[in-house]
Amino acid sequence: MTSFFESENVMREMTTIYELQKELYGVIQKFPYMSQDAKWEHIETLKELLEKQQIMWTRMSLSDDPEAIEMKEKLMEASKDMGFGNADMSTIFRNMHNVLVQMQTQLRK
Repeated sequence: MTSFFESENVMREMTTIYELQKELYGVIQKFPYMSQDAKWEHIETLKELLEKQQIMWTRMSLSDDPEAIEMKEKLMEASKDMGFGNADMSTIFRNMHNVLVQMQTQLRK
């Protein structure tokens, strides 16, 4: 049996998450100066990243692999450090998605 993080699917998704993060971080400071369409696309990429992170969270939550459990615990601690307290991660993901949708709504006004 392979460990959680040695799975081909997990490795592929982790690589995709990393690449999306790299792309987003590379242009985040330019966001205020982007055109409305570019901002929309940037937010779409954020939503894609968020969805992939949520799927990875769900996979870790369902896994009994010690490394996945440890990573999940670290992420829960990080969310507490960011001020989310003991909020359920599903709620955090849903709220983050709602914020992104609201941002796009504001762009179209």
